[in-house]
Amino acid sequence: FSAAMALILTAMAALYGAPPAMGAPSAFARGRAAKGSYFKPLGKSTMSLFKRIEKRSFEARKTNFLRDRVHTRCQAETREFPELKNDLMIRAARGEQTERVPVWMHRQAGRYLPEFRNFSDRFPFMYRCSTPEIATRLTIQPVERYGLDAAIIFSDILVLLPLLGVEWGMVKGKGPVVSDPIDTPEDMVRVRTVSPSDVRNELGYVMEALTRSRLELDGRATLIGFSGAPWTLLGYMVQGEGAKSTQAVKAKGFLYQYPEASHEFLKTITDAVVHYLVEQVRSGAQMVQVFDSWAGELPPKMYAEFSTPYLKEVATRVKAELKAQGLPEVPVSVFPKGASTHVLPDLSDSDYDVISLDEGIAPEVARLQAPNKVLQGNLDPAVLYLPPKQIIEQTRKMIDAFGTEKYIANLGYAVDKSMDPELVGAFVEEVHSYSDSLIGASNAAPAAAMEALGV
Repeated sequence: FSAAMALILTAMAALYGAPPAMGAPSAFARGRAAKGSYFKPLGKSTMSLFKRIEKRSFEARKTNFLRDRVHTRCQAETREFPELKNDLMIRAARGEQTERVPVWMHRQAGRYLPEFRNFSDRFPFMYRCSTPEIATRLTIQPVERYGLDAAIIFSDILVLLPLLGVEWGMVKGKGPVVSDPIDTPEDMVRVRTVSPSDVRNELGYVMEALTRSRLELDGRATLIGFSGAPWTLLGYMVQGEGAKSTQAVKAKGFLYQYPEASHEFLKTITDAVVHYLVEQVRSGAQMVQVFDSWAGELPPKMYAEFSTPYLKEVATRVKAELKAQGLPEVPVSVFPKGASTHVLPDLSDSDYDVISLDEGIAPEVARLQAPNKVLQGNLDPAVLYLPPKQIIEQTRKMIDAFGTEKYIANLGYAVDKSMDPELVGAFVEEVHSYSDSLIGASNAAPAAAMEALGV
């Protein structure tokens, strides 16, 4: 066995380089390595070797992994986290007044950053996700570069799928691919219910990354955890791949053909999402966001039937569970990507504190449709290809339209790998400086008026 493991490590080093300087990969990461969960395809001889030792080594690796995770979880539950020095995100999410508008970006940890590519060029996607040391470093990099007001944990919405009984992997040039999709209700016998202990045991690497990130941030920024929304996760499990090239036709067809089974499926996924988000808060997340990345793939009526009810249930149950378990009652956000033009009236009547908007809706309209919610967004990401002067102009227009209260600045979607880090930085800097000047001026006006009156 030792000789086999030595050969495995040698093969890993040859394929992907030496481990990062901050420490050896976790036991779970080594387990995923043995299963071949990589962007890059492994050679047949290497895969054969992995399979031969898998049966003998799995229980030992699992024992070590669970022992390590229990130790880390105990640290998270008994050790005090650093004080949150920069609480702009939390206050804004609760609708409180802030000195300036907080800002962060979807996919802010990405290949547009050279420091990120130092890892992505060497280590496959799931290896980075499942190695807490690497995930922590990637989570914090954008905060260190830009002084962002939030860090979002480096992970993926699909990490829940294996717990639900569906395996997936990243295929180079294609993205996430499900190996054996759910085609009919009969296939749902493979779908498993997920308990909190399942989340702690099988996704312990996410929890450890959250705890590490919270400690290493040292109060510089709010740490955000996240999950995919029930409809989006169902979409991947049925469609078998991303919606960009498929327009989710197969997944939508499943809803049309099997509405009762679809609702049962969505209930099971909703339970898993709730448990996952609660465990993230237990591990250090100070805010959580639900990504309904496929929201725009459904017509409004279908969305109202197959997504909105489950989105609402997630927020209500997460808040209830946090309170019942004595955990921090953190803000909860939702991002119905591509559906901002029709979902706001429904989501305004929900327990979400924050609604994140895509670029498809005007800020003024969003304010009218969800006047009671904190709004987040929604600069068109394509603006970040413009020269700095125009980025500044567009950023100011966005802030003027939203106002500085009950608002968190973000993009309408995500930072792209082809973007210039300096231009991304121009957006962040302008949000900080311009909102600071606006709020400072509004605070100074009443004081000047009082002084003029001799009060």
